[in-house]
Amino acid sequence: LLAPCTLHHPPHNYIFPLYAMLLLSAFIYVSSISGVLSFNRPCFVSPRHLSVSSVTSKLSFLHGPTRRRDLQRMFLSSDGGSDDDDQQPPTITNIDKAEMTEIISHVDNGTGDKNYVVIDVRGEPEIMMGTGTMSEKVHILPLPQITMMGAFDMDDKSFEAQFNFPKPSAEEDTLVFTCKMGGRSQQAAQLAAMSGYKKIINYTGGADDWFGGEFVYT
Repeated sequence: LLAPCTLHHPPHNYIFPLYAMLLLSAFIYVSSISGVLSFNRPCFVSPRHLSVSSVTSKLSFLHGPTRRRDLQRMFLSSDGGSDDDDQQPPTITNIDKAEMTEIISHVDNGTGDKNYVVIDVRGEPEIMMGTGTMSEKVHILPLPQITMMGAFDMDDKSFEAQFNFPKPSAEEDTLVFTCKMGGRSQQAAQLAAMSGYKKIINYTGGADDWFGGEFVYT
């Protein structure tokens, strides 16, 4: 006669830990997939008005406590929504030479109602041995000093002592950034937006466009 087949069930004290491990593994897998999908969401911007929505990915080279604190200030999600519907998010407006000429005229003559503060973010040797500034009223604040010193997060007194001009008001002034050809000024504009400035302009042509290109550097 054949012996009856006996099924051996695992002890009850092993069943709950096994189920718990399976549920934890499933949760970790779903969370990782959601994180990857969220990180890779596209952010669409217009060529003239640049939203400050995924600025963290563009400025990932910045480190330190100041920058980490700034990265917590997100004005828009990448789908265009805002954290606070009542607060107008900052935008960066790109302008050409004709518009920059009008701004410089207002700055030189003290006219207009925009309270323009024009900042050249090139290095001082680059400016002095090359083109000079577009106007005597243009301030020099090199991009490396903005990034390493957290210039726009400094208090008013420290800012003026360090850079020799009053710190622009985040609420009242319109920041206008320029550089050699628009790249560094765009980064400076993004940093200003992260520090709470609302009215920001980037001159995309820069000194090359204003002074006539590489001729002035020869």
